[in-house]
Amino acid sequence: MEDIITILAQYGPLGLWTASLLWMNWQMQKERKQYEKEAKQTLAYHQENIVTKLIEQEHMLERAMEKIDGGLTTMREKYAEERIYRMRNKE
Repeated sequence: MEDIITILAQYGPLGLWTASLLWMNWQMQKERKQYEKEAKQTLAYHQENIVTKLIEQEHMLERAMEKIDGGLTTMREKYAEERIYRMRNKE
């Protein structure tokens, strides 16, 4: 890039102006690449966090479902016992 600037400087103000435009363009591309790299890293970080949170939620839901199933089973057993008890008392 520096060689191009030296060559363009030989053409006077127009060459220097062209060199400055090329330099600004090069700087902008460099900054854009850096921004894209940072954006990609940020996206990956947030995706990892989302996946981690979803896994935690899945485990919590599984535990809740197990507790609900256990509670329902207990309620069914108690209801069956009460029904048997009521049937015995009627006789």
